[in-house]
Amino acid sequence: MKKEKDNKKPIYKRIWFWIVIIVLVGGASSTISKGNSNSNNSSTTNSSSSSSNSSNKVSLANFNKINLSSSNGDSKAAIRKLFGKKESSTSSSTVENVKTELLTWDSVNNGSFASNITVNFDNDHAVVKSISGLKVNRSKKIALSDFEAISDGQSQEDIKKKFGEPNGYTITDLANYKSEVWDYTSGIKGSVGANFNITFTDGKVSGKSQYDMK
Repeated sequence: MKKEKDNKKPIYKRIWFWIVIIVLVGGASSTISKGNSNSNNSSTTNSSSSSSNSSNKVSLANFNKINLSSSNGDSKAAIRKLFGKKESSTSSSTVENVKTELLTWDSVNNGSFASNITVNFDNDHAVVKSISGLKVNRSKKIALSDFEAISDGQSQEDIKKKFGEPNGYTITDLANYKSEVWDYTSGIKGSVGANFNITFTDGKVSGKSQYDMK
């Protein structure tokens, strides 16, 4: 009887479904971490109109155009068309007829050497997107004390005003759950590879973490 009841649960309420999503998002996060160690503090801002390859469509502007939704998020074909090329790498998993995929496009326009964009798909609907390795020049280094001053409830506008543009974003829209994670990897006071990220829910700070800041 219990098994029959579990089978009637909506897909997003089943534990295995979230495990699959966590694994895929974790893959995207590890890719971002790889890009973190290659960030350059003397880089230009990601809003600059200049670029070494203006014909490259794997860009922040096109990343922002990707529609996320479990029901009507953009398809793989739509995003390949948006970027003008097929992905560099893929990984996938299918559980109870639900296919989840992670596609990666390397070499973001005006990005660092290891920059990339990853998109997670749930049955060919984009539900998570990440971009890493965006070049940002900061007027001063961000210290651990600055990070510690971040408090829950602060707005995205407050964070951007204080720290500037992030070097990467991970945005999720899945089964009515929406969040954003901003990654800061350049202009950080600390050891090589020092970085921090901030999680936003409904546009407000809901979490944060840092690595080797001083």
